[in-house]
Amino acid sequence: MNRIGLIDGFDETKVRETLNLMLRDKRNEFHELAESIGIPTTTDDWEVIILKFCLDFEDCFKIWTDNEEPNSLKNAKCMTIMREIAKGKKHFSEIINLENIAHTIYTEFHHTYKRIE
Repeated sequence: MNRIGLIDGFDETKVRETLNLMLRDKRNEFHELAESIGIPTTTDDWEVIILKFCLDFEDCFKIWTDNEEPNSLKNAKCMTIMREIAKGKKHFSEIINLENIAHTIYTEFHHTYKRIE
């Protein structure tokens, strides 16, 4: 299965190239997030799953900081994402750390994607 196709709104070839570039510097962050939310790093294209998760987290962040009311489907999706991040954590700082990792990944993805021709 080609999971890159699950990332809507982006060119699949550029997404793959961007992801490969990002993994040079951010592999540890991808691993930490995967371990935290229970994605085995032995799964094919696990990095794509993490990238998609981070891009979905970006949508949630926009919902939280926007003035418009989100629809109930988006609310449910955000709650599911937050539940995955928070599951099994004992301290709020652990949750914030994972949110910061997701934020860093999606921000760097956008910057790197724009630079690729």
